[in-house]
Amino acid sequence: MKLGTLVLAPVASAHTLFTTLFINGKNQGDGTCVRMPSDHVTANGPIYPITGDDMACGRDGGNPVAFTCPVPQGATLTLQMREWTDGSREGFIAPEHKGPCSVYVKKVDDMGANNAAGPGWVKIWESGYDASSGEWCVDKLIKRKGFLSVRLPPTLPAGYYLVRPEILALHNAVKGDPQFYLGCAQIFVQRGPSGPLRVPAEFSVSIPGHVSPDTPGPTFNIYDKSQREYPIPGPKVYVPEGEPSPSCDKKQTQGLIPDSCVVKNANWCAKPLAGFTTKEGCWESVKDCWSQSKACWNSSPPSGGVNCQAWEDYCKGLEQQCGSGNDVSGPVEFEAKNTMKDLPAEALEPLN
Repeated sequence: MKLGTLVLAPVASAHTLFTTLFINGKNQGDGTCVRMPSDHVTANGPIYPITGDDMACGRDGGNPVAFTCPVPQGATLTLQMREWTDGSREGFIAPEHKGPCSVYVKKVDDMGANNAAGPGWVKIWESGYDASSGEWCVDKLIKRKGFLSVRLPPTLPAGYYLVRPEILALHNAVKGDPQFYLGCAQIFVQRGPSGPLRVPAEFSVSIPGHVSPDTPGPTFNIYDKSQREYPIPGPKVYVPEGEPSPSCDKKQTQGLIPDSCVVKNANWCAKPLAGFTTKEGCWESVKDCWSQSKACWNSSPPSGGVNCQAWEDYCKGLEQQCGSGNDVSGPVEFEAKNTMKDLPAEALEPLN
């Protein structure tokens, strides 16, 4: 296992990271509601060991983020995976990183608790090897530019969930080096059947624990053409039984994005600056502006800080206003918009 090489040069190794959540085609903002590693340099590297707690939501994935995205019943979620985590270049993963994909969910009572690792994970979608086309799931996602879209079962009860995409690259599996790429989004399903999520024992797994070094899927030799049937790791897909209705609405109380948010970068939000009519008041607002700017950059995840830069530019403009001999009443309105790219239309179609 060439772990040192993988860690030191993640971009050159063409790895991938879950960075961005779309809900019914709407971009929630890079990093918003998504748990990511704090180390930008190694963020898109695979998870080792496959028996460790990082297999649940990735490195630092046990730490909740500030925001949890509200999701309508039966919504289509698009989970964007990037080779270049800040989106500065296009790319999902190297084409030789062939393998299967899955999406898991886990219902949690308290999004603020460290509850990623452990039991309660349910697989809602999977894709392995298509013998008729000779394509792996990774091949199909490369065509979709790393946008993995799945429809949430409308039979999921309302409440808080972790959503976990899993990509398994098998190019080094014969050397004992299966490479898992994953992450977690925090969502709140606003409406669903009343009662708890009931899952038969054979469909509910603990992560870590759903795969091991001896599991057939992670040790599969993709270069042996005599092996045509691929055993996708983990449990079978399960869709909760029952009717979508009667359903009940549930009120979200955790992870709400403030209505007063001026601009948002990932899970940081700028607060409005105090109004002023004097030089002293102006410089106090400048101080507050730069304090918030520092907090934005310090919290900026591997998906980037494009809106931190927009706020910083705003602080610079305010500073110039305070230093001029002109009118110092303000602050001027923040005019930049949250920078969010649209989802390609062809990527919205769910794969399930």
